[in-house]
Amino acid sequence: MSIKEDLLFDFAVNMPRILVTGRTAVLDNVKKVMILTDEEIVVFNGQKYTALKGHDFIITQMKDERMLVAGEVEEIRFFTASQEDKDRRD
Repeated sequence: MSIKEDLLFDFAVNMPRILVTGRTAVLDNVKKVMILTDEEIVVFNGQKYTALKGHDFIITQMKDERMLVAGEVEEIRFFTASQEDKDRRD
């Protein structure tokens, strides 16, 4: 296995996680893409959301609940939906 494959394999825990190195970000446990622009990406992880803000975002790969993103990451946020949002989903 290559170093990149090793890192991705170790990163397979079933929870919202992100690995950022240089101009590459790996988002794990992606269930649904909620917002996708060249400056913002928000994904749903099952119970929580992960948001990236920056610029020049390009999705280079999306497979097996994992998303590889190229671009300049400036901010990372993890958050949950409000109760009102949860009621709308049901």
